[in-house]
Amino acid sequence: MNEIKDGTEQPHIRWFRLGPSQELHIIEVDSLNKKIPKGVHIALAVGDFDSFCESIEKQNLNYYDWPGSANQISTRPDKVRQLYFQDLDEYWVEVNDRKQFN
Repeated sequence: MNEIKDGTEQPHIRWFRLGPSQELHIIEVDSLNKKIPKGVHIALAVGDFDSFCESIEKQNLNYYDWPGSANQISTRPDKVRQLYFQDLDEYWVEVNDRKQFN
């Protein structure tokens, strides 16, 4: 990712270019009382989902299927397998084995 000018010129805000027309805006805050629903997440596809699952299990990372069962994966109706975990700020991250994007 390349950092781009954020326009706000605030030291706690940084903008990054993700692609030709996508940006990621990161804003640091001192504290936040939040409960983030799983529907609000970033999704990442990996080339070898089984190896990814083995890797996170070796690291004792807690992960969940869509309904919320611990250490389980979900299979969507389109046959894509997925799991979810939370980052250190409690935001949800989906990792899946989707092979192609439209």
